[in-house]
Amino acid sequence: MSIDVSQVIIQIIAFLLMLWILKKIGWKPILKMLQDRHNKIKSEFDTIDMNKKELDYLAEEYQAKLKGIEAESRHKIQEGVAKGRMIALKIQEEAQTTAREIVAKAKAEVEKEVSKARNQLKNDLVNMVMSISEKVIQNNLDNQKQKKLITDLVEVVKLE
Repeated sequence: MSIDVSQVIIQIIAFLLMLWILKKIGWKPILKMLQDRHNKIKSEFDTIDMNKKELDYLAEEYQAKLKGIEAESRHKIQEGVAKGRMIALKIQEEAQTTAREIVAKAKAEVEKEVSKARNQLKNDLVNMVMSISEKVIQNNLDNQKQKKLITDLVEVVKLE
């Protein structure tokens, strides 16, 4: 196998001719295509960065709104608790007023019953005294019976 020098030279010339043709005709479109692709990728990365910044801004805005909502809900809960306490206090005051009225009525009723009982006791005492007086007048009593009768009378009067 021998190397044919003429063929090697023809191939080198063909290769160089092909490079020159590619440089004149094809190199600019290939470089332009690569530059366009580079620019497209760069613009997509820029768009992604802008979207990321906008997303960060929206996330911060969302967090701020959440904090505002939490503060508002806390405020509403505090208002509800305060309103509940006021209602409970009002109910308690009404219950105390009602209890005082019931106690006052009960006291008045007890006093009325005590007054009735005293009047009844006085009437009974008067009747007993009259009955005893009649017996004393009807019977001549000796000293000992008279003392016993007076003692019984004093005992009844002490009850009043």
